Amino acid sequence: MEIPEPAELIRLFEDEPESEYEDVHWPVGLHSFRLTQGSASVLCSIDPLASEAYISLYADGEEIAYLGRLRRLGRLSVERERSGYEGLTLWFQEDFREPVMLQTKPTIRLAWDVKSFGET
Repeated sequence: MEIPEPAELIRLFEDEPESEYEDVHWPVGLHSFRLTQGSASVLCSIDPLASEAYISLYADGEEIAYLGRLRRLGRLSVERERSGYEGLTLWFQEDFREPVMLQTKPTIRLAWDVKSFGET
């Protein structure tokens, strides 16, 4: 899986990643990034070698959305625009799957255009 440099992800999430295990370092194993803006927060966990990710969104401390075990990711890209938009796009290995888009600025939002079962 193609991944941004760790410094880019740290800048995006304004947070150092927490490893699942103390003696495991990027890019080995599951690493979690947290970001809070007002009452909204996100926990994004990435396992580069397994090509997997997990995303949880929270509002006022309550989990409101969870995308677990997003598998077969091909690449992650950090997006920045002059408008102030920043986010992480998670692209799947298969071209026919829509990417997951996690906006981190100016607000936290999650978008994934999922097609109907069997539709390509």
